[in-house]
Amino acid sequence: MAARSGPQFEPDVELAGRDWELSLLAERARGAALGEGQAVLLRGPAGIGKTQLVSAALAGLGSVARTVLTAKCPQSGSAAYGTVRDLFGPLRLTEDGAEDSPLLSGSARLALPVLRPDREEDAGPTDTYAVMHGLHWLTAGLSADGLVVLAIDDVQWCDETSLRWLAFLLRRAEDLPLMVVMTQRTGHDEPRPELLDEIGDLLGCVTLDLPPLCAEAVAAMLRSAFDTEPDPDFARKCHEITGGNPFLVRRVVTRLRGDHVPPGAEQVALLDELGRDAVARTLLDRLPQDAYAVAKAIAVLGGESVEMIAALAGTQPGPAGAAVEALRAGELLADDRLDYAHDLLRGAVLDATAAEEEIALRERAARLLNDSGRPAEDAAVQLMLLPGEPAPWMVGALRAAAASAEHRGAPAVAAHYLSQALKHDPDDVALLTESARTCAQSDPWTALEQLERALALVPDPRARVPLAVQYALTSLGVQNSLRAFELVEEVLEAIEAETGENPTPADRALRTLVESVYLISGIDEKATLGAVKRRFRDYVPPQGDTAEERQLLAMLSSLGTLDGRPATEVAAQAEKVLRIGDVALGGWTLLGASLSLYLADDIDPALNALTTLLEHARSRGEAWTCTLAASTRAEVHRWTGNVGEALSDAQFSFDLTLQESWAPNVVLPQAALASALVRRGEPERAQEVLDVVTRPRLDHFTVEYHWYLMARARVRTALGDRERGLIHLYRCRDSLAEAGIGNPVLAPWWFDAAEALAGLGRHHEGLDILEGVEERVHRWGTKRAAGMLGMARGVLTRGDAGIELLTEAVNTLADSPGKLEQARAEYLLGRRLYRRGDADGARDRLRRSIDLSVLCRDKLQLDQSLPALTEAGGRLRSGTASPADALSGSERRVVEQVLAGATNREIAESLFLTQRTVEFHLTSVYRKLGIRGRQELADVLSQT
Repeated sequence: MAARSGPQFEPDVELAGRDWELSLLAERARGAALGEGQAVLLRGPAGIGKTQLVSAALAGLGSVARTVLTAKCPQSGSAAYGTVRDLFGPLRLTEDGAEDSPLLSGSARLALPVLRPDREEDAGPTDTYAVMHGLHWLTAGLSADGLVVLAIDDVQWCDETSLRWLAFLLRRAEDLPLMVVMTQRTGHDEPRPELLDEIGDLLGCVTLDLPPLCAEAVAAMLRSAFDTEPDPDFARKCHEITGGNPFLVRRVVTRLRGDHVPPGAEQVALLDELGRDAVARTLLDRLPQDAYAVAKAIAVLGGESVEMIAALAGTQPGPAGAAVEALRAGELLADDRLDYAHDLLRGAVLDATAAEEEIALRERAARLLNDSGRPAEDAAVQLMLLPGEPAPWMVGALRAAAASAEHRGAPAVAAHYLSQALKHDPDDVALLTESARTCAQSDPWTALEQLERALALVPDPRARVPLAVQYALTSLGVQNSLRAFELVEEVLEAIEAETGENPTPADRALRTLVESVYLISGIDEKATLGAVKRRFRDYVPPQGDTAEERQLLAMLSSLGTLDGRPATEVAAQAEKVLRIGDVALGGWTLLGASLSLYLADDIDPALNALTTLLEHARSRGEAWTCTLAASTRAEVHRWTGNVGEALSDAQFSFDLTLQESWAPNVVLPQAALASALVRRGEPERAQEVLDVVTRPRLDHFTVEYHWYLMARARVRTALGDRERGLIHLYRCRDSLAEAGIGNPVLAPWWFDAAEALAGLGRHHEGLDILEGVEERVHRWGTKRAAGMLGMARGVLTRGDAGIELLTEAVNTLADSPGKLEQARAEYLLGRRLYRRGDADGARDRLRRSIDLSVLCRDKLQLDQSLPALTEAGGRLRSGTASPADALSGSERRVVEQVLAGATNREIAESLFLTQRTVEFHLTSVYRKLGIRGRQELADVLSQT
């Protein structure tokens, strides 16, 4: 079955002079059929034959292509994802019963909001990444039956959302039998979308600029058209006046046929008289007035019904139908639709229409579409082409169109509509708020400007609350928390003054919401952390009975964690947050609670909260939240000594980040991945990962900066550069002190510094450092923190006293989740015992270190403990090594899903990978484990 959508490409026009281009397209199609996604961008001026060439190429595919979907982008523009809907329309996936289609299984269902022509009532906005992800898997499902060809004509007029999806798809098409063919009109006045440049630069895309036809090809076209050999001078003159443009050659033929003029030598002078203007104007000047009115209506509103065209032209369907037949007789209109045969003809009509008349036509077209109950975006497309301030009825249409676009996962398009609506009243607070919400992803700085304007227009403290909340959350993604903090503080003080000491339940909920957002903004950067701590120093925490209270509790627990309050206290607050597990406001409730819980060594609730958040984000296709949740969970896994899981989550987060436009603004994935890679014995790669970070003002931030510095220090130390590692650790110390962060384990620089200083012989310097952190360690109060302090003291203390401290540290750490630290302490104790002459005791300790390192997948420690055991005269016990040690984090994540029964496609969907990447990982796993397939995985890995 070959499904086709949209206007068909021209199948019956003689193709001349394009043999090489046809062979190239055929070669690319063969490569695509083998599962190597391909794209071709055909470029050239109007009439050069791009559409005709694609038509011939599609006809030549024959049985090779299983599915062919085509679309033509209208010059007047289209609604959000308009080209996508044209492409997938014939699949009928939005009809009753279609929800059971296998094409809509799994993540492909996320594409439904885009494919439906109308917005569902009460439907909220759809995440853009979710839509892109769903459309990708819909295409992947189609390609399971064979080669899929997507052909898009006039892609320079493609709506931005569809074009963005094409780029998204092609970046992930390496394993799909997919070919995307696009035609782009070039010229001085033609649009040049930046996304097309991005698509053209992709590895699988070939850009082909079509040259004019040579004189021989023009002669061949004349020969075919007149069924006779053209006079050479006539053919040469025809080539000259048309510039080798196939469309203009055909218009010359049409004009000569209409005047019954043969292509002989005596007609060369006539060609001079025709010239290029006459070629372009063709038969338009000969039309009667009423037919010309219909021609102008079609130029404005092509593709509609005769009735709609008649209404726009100010006539009746009967006369309009007669005019249509006259236009078709003159070969001006396409045979299969009420639109021009070529955009050059539409352009000729619009060029001959006075600007005032065209504006009036477009306004009338928008009103007709709006009054006939058509989707609001259809009317908005026309309204966006009008100059000046929109009328009140237009504002309503634009707002409805924006709601529809946002529902489809096209917030940037919605923002364009609302910016036009704001011209009617720039001080409309509701419109400013709507526009800011839609701008938040694509143009956050404009969103913030609009919210500031709205806040300035709203005096009522209660009404300012949602605006301030929106401003603060938008600011987080663009490092604007300082200004957000000022605004939220202003709103908070006003609402406190307004509601007094005995607020109503509604006012109390408002205050709680503002307080939680005040905390989110204030904790983000170091400069505001002190003010937050002062405001909440004696604050009585709420019970956590409402969503607002739970969010506030989560942020209070985060603040207490940063301040280094007792771990039992902050963990108790965080556990209240998780009683229901709200996933709201970007997941900040769960993220804030998990930070407190895992640093307090309450690991399982933290992991459960992050897993809940990650699964929620995956199901909705929310890439940003996925990144935050996965990178935080990676840190928790590393904290508990599960290096394999840490590497898997961190690699997933890092890979996902690299696909997104906001990649330069995130740091947690790089820090988490680098720290995990160090434990896996790959410090060089860890260094490369950290070198990706380019975020400005990074040193101003509360959490990311210190985790980044710790990762930098670990990398330098693992590379043997202790001095450089200490520079990063001391920088971390100074920054924590500057911010007033008292938690000793958030970024335990002192712990890493102790061993580095011991290795450099600077023991007294290290002990002085430990004196400065001892009180904070005891205040935090976890066994891990106490064990780390004891281990650091033991490293820096010579003789038997140091051995006693290390022995005590091992025992303390054994009763904590700190398995990496325990393995290290066992190693250090074994080395000290061996140097004292206790070889038996040393071997026992070193074997324990090796066992823990294998359990943790900690190759860094294992590479030190194994030689130390050999030096102490010991041998490795059988069964210590695990076959899973050879697997990377990404490979382990894939294997886990295989063992759970997931197919390659299901694995790819859930991990945001391509199927080819999954297959690549599995092939690598089979090779490393010495097995032949899935069936043997469980048996081999049962040894872990």
